[in-house]
Amino acid sequence: MPVPETMLQGVWGIVNLAGAPIARRWTAAYRQEIFRSRVETTRALAGALSSGGHEVQVFLSVSATGYYGDRGEELCTESTPAGRDFLAQVCAAWEAAAQEAASRVRVVIPRLGIVLDRRAGFLPRLMPAFRFFVGGTLGNGQQWVPWVHWSDVVGFVLWALRTPAVQGVYNVVAPQPVRFRELCQLLGRLLRRPCWLSVPGWVLRLRYGALVQALLSSQRVIPHRAHAEGFRFQFPELEAALRAELSGETKA
Repeated sequence: MPVPETMLQGVWGIVNLAGAPIARRWTAAYRQEIFRSRVETTRALAGALSSGGHEVQVFLSVSATGYYGDRGEELCTESTPAGRDFLAQVCAAWEAAAQEAASRVRVVIPRLGIVLDRRAGFLPRLMPAFRFFVGGTLGNGQQWVPWVHWSDVVGFVLWALRTPAVQGVYNVVAPQPVRFRELCQLLGRLLRRPCWLSVPGWVLRLRYGALVQALLSSQRVIPHRAHAEGFRFQFPELEAALRAELSGETKA
């Protein structure tokens, strides 16, 4: 799917967020859609940027911490190699497609963790169970969760676009990853609800198919490059981030 040259006229920077939703049942056909919607779209944009004839200076194309796969207790920085599961392969191909534009423009690839936002994504899916007193963990809850508040994602994007030295891959996650059980227990406490259930893997597989592997993966990821290069998170701690979303207030 070629990108018309007219789409790039007068454009200084591009932020590429394209990709089919992850949080639904993974059939064989939908796995292909997850891959195609990310890799082919990004490759088309990178191809248009590589051809010249435009004024685009920076191409920010998101990826995800799914790049690392299931790493157990290992601490993951940007130099940690890719995992071997499906989502890791998608992320590796996604990032490679974006890098095809690097000969012409500055390429920035944020590997996003689980974004905390009361309006969409992870939190709205998790909170109803707690509100109905059936909150709990997925699996044993010991897996590490790389999370980030949505306002820090926005902050990073603006910082990356405005800072010429920012280039390459960055982990965009809060500096303090937590275990899934800790996240659920804190959410329960803030909602004044119990956190007592544990949903076993086989039940998750019935509902989500192959997605269960990603749901139970452990990724202890830190934002090494972002910290080293001067980016500061508004919400480095989970409790403050959850309180902000549950109250509907942020510092943004």
